[in-house]
Amino acid sequence: MSTTVAELIRQNKVVVFSWVHCPFCTRAKSILTSATKDVRVYECDQMANGEDLRHQILKAYQHETVPAIFINGEFVGGCSDLEAMQKSGDLAKRLA
Repeated sequence: MSTTVAELIRQNKVVVFSWVHCPFCTRAKSILTSATKDVRVYECDQMANGEDLRHQILKAYQHETVPAIFINGEFVGGCSDLEAMQKSGDLAKRLA
């Protein structure tokens, strides 16, 4: 039985579905790891089931790109969404 996105989100406070060489993913991971140590990154391009995970995200959240970021079980979007949350102070509140 393969792991589902829903299971991974439930198991971790902050989850990032990423690609290793994606500059937006690198930026998002940098923002999150600077804000909290409780970050779990799944590099979809390095995982046997990575495309399946991305398909699940597309189907459930209509999000086609990486990174796909979840905080406290809630889908928050991609890198630009995360940057806006950081700028507004919402990121710190969600991670508290």
